Amino acid sequence: MINREEYSTTLTKLKRVQKENEQLRESLQIARRDTDHWEKKAKQFLILLDTCETELKKTQSELKLWMGTGV
Repeated sequence: MINREEYSTTLTKLKRVQKENEQLRESLQIARRDTDHWEKKAKQFLILLDTCETELKKTQSELKLWMGTGV
């Protein structure tokens, strides 16, 4: 049989572990939100990069035509 002191000590440890667990869960949620945010930003930048590269190729072709060296 467990005595009061052991019970109290065990209960205190349990509460501490539960509190740490909750804090870790909150940290995990924050990290997941940050991950989602930065993944969305990366996708937006990739789309922007693709648009810029397309526009650059178009502009370079127009420049070649204007200079009379069009292919």
